[in-house]
Amino acid sequence: MADARLSADGGGSRGTRSLPLVATLLSLASSAQAACARSPSVVAPVPIATGAATFPDDDRPLPRYRSRRLALSLPLPDGRAWHIDDHTDPALVATHAPTRSRLVVSVFSANELVGRRQCEDLARARKLVPEDEPGGGRTVEDEVAITQETFDTRVEVTLEPGSGPARSLGGRVMAFGGFLRKCYAFVYSTEVADAADEAVLSSRLALVRARVLGGLELEPFDAVSREPASGPKLAPGQ
Repeated sequence: MADARLSADGGGSRGTRSLPLVATLLSLASSAQAACARSPSVVAPVPIATGAATFPDDDRPLPRYRSRRLALSLPLPDGRAWHIDDHTDPALVATHAPTRSRLVVSVFSANELVGRRQCEDLARARKLVPEDEPGGGRTVEDEVAITQETFDTRVEVTLEPGSGPARSLGGRVMAFGGFLRKCYAFVYSTEVADAADEAVLSSRLALVRARVLGGLELEPFDAVSREPASGPKLAPGQ
């Protein structure tokens, strides 16, 4: 379902924009494509046959969803294809069926001065992060940065076994930031059914890291949780 509060303006970004991860992931994707070439004499690039959906490759500003309840503005690729639940759970939960993507964004207050570590602990205690799959994963990025101009933030990007068939592959972009007594958590997860589509998965992670997390905007410190959440919680990963 589309949401009427999705607007086409891209707006500015107070997050980190210059990201070495983007080059790393796109390089990984390009390498996977090159490995699939049949002959060095082919001049024109040959598209990879894949069943995995990608986000639109478009440099225009992304549509934005504005949450009055959480006082934030969130850019979303393929904006109107997302189903956004901004009322059932204390966190905003958005799902994109074509790419098997799920995004959880939460902004909440703490009882003490906090930084990235305390906010990550609080986010995990609130079940905002899906349970790790057996077999572990591979960390692509683990960076500490100042985001939103003032938030002490940890950003982590991982590739990991998916929750589906044996050859499925998943990935996450996660950020946990703290400033004074305010935290935010950003948890994006996505999956492809076949590990051969790792290049597609990497392109999704690169786009979300650079343009969605990088474009997330939080309103000033005192503008959080204006409206109470209601109804049952949604379990992460469902």
